[in-house]
Amino acid sequence: MKKFVSLLPAFFFILISPAYSQSLSDLANKEKDRREGVKGEVKVIINEQPVQKDENTESLKPDAVAKIEGDKKEDASAENQSKAAKGAKTDPDEPVDFQGRPESFWRKAMADARNKLKDLEDESKILTLKMADLQTKFYNIDDGFARESVQKEIQKTIYEQDLNKTNLEKAVSELSDLEKEARKSGALPGWLGK
Repeated sequence: MKKFVSLLPAFFFILISPAYSQSLSDLANKEKDRREGVKGEVKVIINEQPVQKDENTESLKPDAVAKIEGDKKEDASAENQSKAAKGAKTDPDEPVDFQGRPESFWRKAMADARNKLKDLEDESKILTLKMADLQTKFYNIDDGFARESVQKEIQKTIYEQDLNKTNLEKAVSELSDLEKEARKSGALPGWLGK
């Protein structure tokens, strides 16, 4: 029994190893054959068109329709980015990433994201100073009615600080996502600046 247990992992490795030995070209050839084997026209359903049953399709599942719509949105955003990259006047000798976006696109996008982040950080500092000033003013006033108006300003400033904090976190996240996207698309690190 002990001998059998020690051979068990080797047996599973032998069973599993052919699945991992497929090359990328084999998978590409299989996919090409599969696509050639698909007969008929592929229908894309959009929200404006009513869903009609066809003799070839029994019914459409909601998750399949949602997947198609999600794929269309991704394609549209990729098209918009490539149009924006192509629409900008670029130097034909300027290097581009895998999606065809030039170095100037990435420099501008990163500069805009960093400027937005810097503006929000500056706004945060200003709101902190404003809050300190309002609190000093509140404690220096003896009149109850005047204190009430200062208290309203303090509440408004607290709301603005919360909103600024949310926007700041969002801007940091957007900058991080932009850097990840740049790395995935093959933009060189020098294009992103610092």
